[in-house]
Amino acid sequence: MIKALVIKELRESLGLIALAGLGIAYIVGHCIGIALLPWKYAEATYYPFSYGLHIEGQVVILGCFGFLLGLKQTAWEAHHSTFYFLLHRPVERSRVFAVKLLVGVLIVFLLNALLIGLYGWWAASPGKHPSPFEWSMTIPTWKLSGALVIVYLGAFLSGVRPAKWFGTRLVPTVFGIVCAVSIHFSPWWWRALPIGLASATVLLLAIFYYVQTRDY
Repeated sequence: MIKALVIKELRESLGLIALAGLGIAYIVGHCIGIALLPWKYAEATYYPFSYGLHIEGQVVILGCFGFLLGLKQTAWEAHHSTFYFLLHRPVERSRVFAVKLLVGVLIVFLLNALLIGLYGWWAASPGKHPSPFEWSMTIPTWKLSGALVIVYLGAFLSGVRPAKWFGTRLVPTVFGIVCAVSIHFSPWWWRALPIGLASATVLLLAIFYYVQTRDY
């Protein structure tokens, strides 16, 4: 049952993953000087991971991906009555949602890692740009990757929380975005790490509270 649920989550997320993959290709292409769109001009940055271009693309594309994935795994399935089938299988309700969360977090993190890996591989290749590069320069981007996981958790909670969409339903998403911004702009890891752990803990506790108490 768990394996089937993992396969289901991956299969139903393929469309969003494909769109995110195209977005990653565009971001990396633009950063390394390859214009994937005929009406766009791209020029390789001389100092990889030092300009905000890849950060902006990561926030917009992968941030939106995490938000949409969190809602798709929850609100979309509730709207299509998929939960009525899933939650009446011989598996604990908390385990079903734990699998969903695990798959979602891994997808968000791996897509961020793909962006960093492709751009970093180009930057580390000799003869690509006239500037030094160390993998330690990617640390801020990794920190942003963790922050975007918080955005995903906020969207997931918005999907399982019973409230009005034009009321307080999206409050967890706003909370996740605020925490993600705080993590990203925190200059010290000893401040960003507690913020990330605390916000993730709060969101996960709230998710499993509503999972156990909400009547589907």
